[in-house]
Amino acid sequence: MISQNQRFIRAAGWLLLGLLLGAGLGLLLGWVVWPTQFTEANPTVLEEKYQRDYTLMIASAYWLEGDLEYASKRLESLGKEDYLSWYRGLTIDAILNEADETQIVHLVKLATDLGIYSPAMEPFWPGYEEVDGS
Repeated sequence: MISQNQRFIRAAGWLLLGLLLGAGLGLLLGWVVWPTQFTEANPTVLEEKYQRDYTLMIASAYWLEGDLEYASKRLESLGKEDYLSWYRGLTIDAILNEADETQIVHLVKLATDLGIYSPAMEPFWPGYEEVDGS
């Protein structure tokens, strides 16, 4: 005859086994069989840090492709009210924070072609040479 304590231990064991199997099956289905795939995600939902990274990718792609219209559309897709001012601020921040020079050159090239100007950008223009005033 099975005591009440043994029944409780057996029921708890089955419950624990069911929970572990359910969690394992859920992870298997969610990560292996039917994983979530994000495509065509809207850049407006990105956190600020990732919007900055995306903007660096836009500038690098523009450096390679030279398609100003497409780069401008990509910047607009960030959902900023005045994306040109936002881009100008991002470019100046990169210069002032001494980001990677290649990234700055790409940002400045796109900024210049978009008609954005700042004296801080001048040293990163192609062919720029500082003239010694002495």
